Amino acid sequence: MPEVGHGEREADRRVLRALRLALELSAVIFVVEALGAYLSHSLSLTVDAVHNLPDLIAFGVSWAALRATESGTSHDYTFGPHRFEVFAGLLNAALILGTGVAFGYAAVLTLYRSVPFAGAVDPLWLLAAALPTFGLRAANLLVMDRLPRRARDLNLRSVILHLASDLAITGALVFAGIVLYLRPSLGATDALAALFIASVLVYESFPLFREGSEVLSERTPRNLSVEAITRAALEVPSVAELHDVHVWAVCPTLVCMTAHVRVANMSVREGMSVVAQLRTLMRDEFGILHSVFEVESGPG
Repeated sequence: MPEVGHGEREADRRVLRALRLALELSAVIFVVEALGAYLSHSLSLTVDAVHNLPDLIAFGVSWAALRATESGTSHDYTFGPHRFEVFAGLLNAALILGTGVAFGYAAVLTLYRSVPFAGAVDPLWLLAAALPTFGLRAANLLVMDRLPRRARDLNLRSVILHLASDLAITGALVFAGIVLYLRPSLGATDALAALFIASVLVYESFPLFREGSEVLSERTPRNLSVEAITRAALEVPSVAELHDVHVWAVCPTLVCMTAHVRVANMSVREGMSVVAQLRTLMRDEFGILHSVFEVESGPG
């Protein structure tokens, strides 16, 4: 029977509901923007509409990854399937980057040729799609932002970052629509907005790639220091030395460590008491949910 081990928190129901909402709203936004892009002939709105397709895939994968963690640990996945969340975050980053590069190229080409993407842009249809999209995305981001911070692993942070950048993107669409409505002669505004959108997508992908690669390469999490952990451990009574310290993350919300701890000569019961104190310290002070200490006896 699968069981939850080492105190790691499984997928929060609120997180799953919020991700499902993001998925459903993205589907609605895709329909609204696709229709608006067709009627407005706007490149910037087309970029954002097509960008919703990776969004749907990304949010769906994120939701599925979190659902997978509900199964707990097993003989095949002794830490549980938490790494699936990291892979979901990296897939999100790849989709974001690919979309940004492809449409950035299209925007540059449009500006270079000085030819409208699909004819003259109708700013009213552009605004008719952008304004409700802005409202839907703002509501979606508000729901996600209210989730407890402890639940915000790489997978979920990638979704929140995605939504925040999407809101900025929609702001650019609204701005382009207003400018074109007031000054129809400024036709390049639409292509410039498309280029801005593509740039935002490319930029937001890099932190996600970095965080995912650091987890997979088992780098010590950036918010932790082996030196600080060692100093704190030495404050525990009877601990004389801490060495061979290894700290890594299975996923950003499940940090693990192993270490050798040298203590003065003492009974097994006393040694286990020291280990219990160390585990409590690591959990409460550093957020390390799974810590293993090998006790070595020696002069104090």
